[in-house]
Amino acid sequence: MKKVGLPRGLLFYRFYFLWKTFLEELGFEVVVSPPTNKEVVHWGLTNSVDEICFPVKVFLGHVFSLIDRVDFLFLPRMVSFHKNEYNCPKILGLPDIVRNLFRYPDENLLDSEVNMRDRGVRGWLQGYLEIGRKLGKSERETMRALSLAEEKHRSFREQVRSGLLPEVLIDGKKPFPSFPEKVLLLGHPYLVSDSYINMNLVQKLADLGFSVFTSEMLPEKDIRKALKLVPKISFWTISNEILGTALHFIRNRGEGVQGLIHLVSFECGPDSLVGEVIERVLKREREELPYLRLEIDEHTGEAGVVTRLEAFVDMIRWRRREVESNFSSPFAS
Repeated sequence: MKKVGLPRGLLFYRFYFLWKTFLEELGFEVVVSPPTNKEVVHWGLTNSVDEICFPVKVFLGHVFSLIDRVDFLFLPRMVSFHKNEYNCPKILGLPDIVRNLFRYPDENLLDSEVNMRDRGVRGWLQGYLEIGRKLGKSERETMRALSLAEEKHRSFREQVRSGLLPEVLIDGKKPFPSFPEKVLLLGHPYLVSDSYINMNLVQKLADLGFSVFTSEMLPEKDIRKALKLVPKISFWTISNEILGTALHFIRNRGEGVQGLIHLVSFECGPDSLVGEVIERVLKREREELPYLRLEIDEHTGEAGVVTRLEAFVDMIRWRRREVESNFSSPFAS
């Protein structure tokens, strides 16, 4: 049975079950790169250029770990998975980066374009049909595999919406304990879901007595409704999801959310724009809601992250005591 490599990075945490099921139903063995570790990061830093962001460097480390072990690399050019929006340019250019950096042969690279921006579902189907043709499968076989894969994907998304993190579902990790107090953890799935890249941020918050709520746990209709509060949304789907989630919780208290953490990667243009909008809306509408922006790259130290998290949690608890104190004051009634 021929093997197809699936690098564990970037959109992996969103489409893992879709892609894995699709390839397996077409009769291939799926080989996933190992969870991010020091060696994978080293490979990524060694094989990439300085100008690209840390998550792409890590992704390239995952590619490097697979190239000699598989017959094909699965790198669809995910131009868009939402009508009238794009993915980040670095995601669009991944097949070209891999082809040139690793001299990877075209015939072994499954890099068909999946583009829903103008063509909607037709653009989605055409991309996967092209992958099926490249693997020697008929249109009927490909459509059947895609249908089963989409069913798995819907089930995965529903479980994430119920509060489970992708790493728990993908790697079978033990779920984190649930606490009444939550932090809204904003960021691209490849930052939020990769515990090595984010230095076990979710575990550290659990140790401090907080659960997390992420963009993927909020129904899309709520995200899109909240986005109507801004005059113009961005070009990028995931950035819009982050912004819409933040706006939803700034306007509507709920889910026990006591503060916001925005996890960003150094040099990310979309993250810098989204972060600026979130901070401005917070200052205008919910200045009392604690907000922390954590920027991550290959030089970020774990001790500094822990110190900032502890200070952030202290701020949440101090502000809560202030609010409760004001309510209990005889002058409050």
